[in-house]
Amino acid sequence: MINKHIIYAKDLSLERSGRNIFCSLNFSLDSSESIIIKGKNGSGKTSLLRCIAGFYPITSGKLLWYGESILPAYYSEKPLVSWLGHFDAIKGSLTVRENLVFYKEIWSVNKNVFMKAIQKFSFEKFLDCPASWLSAGEKRRLSLLRLSFCPAKVWILDEPSTYLDKDNKEILISIINEHVNSGGSIICATHENFNLPNAKEYSLS
Repeated sequence: MINKHIIYAKDLSLERSGRNIFCSLNFSLDSSESIIIKGKNGSGKTSLLRCIAGFYPITSGKLLWYGESILPAYYSEKPLVSWLGHFDAIKGSLTVRENLVFYKEIWSVNKNVFMKAIQKFSFEKFLDCPASWLSAGEKRRLSLLRLSFCPAKVWILDEPSTYLDKDNKEILISIINEHVNSGGSIICATHENFNLPNAKEYSLS
């Protein structure tokens, strides 16, 4: 039986409103691998991530997940893809605890794993605060905390280090490393010089 890539892209192109966003891209992603996408603002990094995640239809080329042209929602009865974009997907009317417990329950996350993630990001003191009280940096950290216990196979990250200071960028790198070293995969658009495990770098111009 032929081992199929998690993601396989051949001659991938996207056009929007008569403008070529990117064209003729070729890449593949397997377990325990990372893809880093770089480029100037407006070069198409976010658009490429949105095509990979199935939010945008490609104009031409081939984009396969496990050899199929339809993105599967689940992998071995767990979510296949986790998306972290420019918006933090946090409910401001809920407390920090309520935001986190919602995902803990739907993902069936072990309590010890859940509490360890909270401690890693030093969020114990925020748990009973309304999420709307958090600063931009704290909201980004909350999103990363949630990501850290997400069971999805592939994490798609769009500028995940936005609003993070040096210490929290190091925590971000550590949870990415843990995910890849445990068999997960990463696709990340960033301006940072991340040193990720088993990484392939692509530059859009």
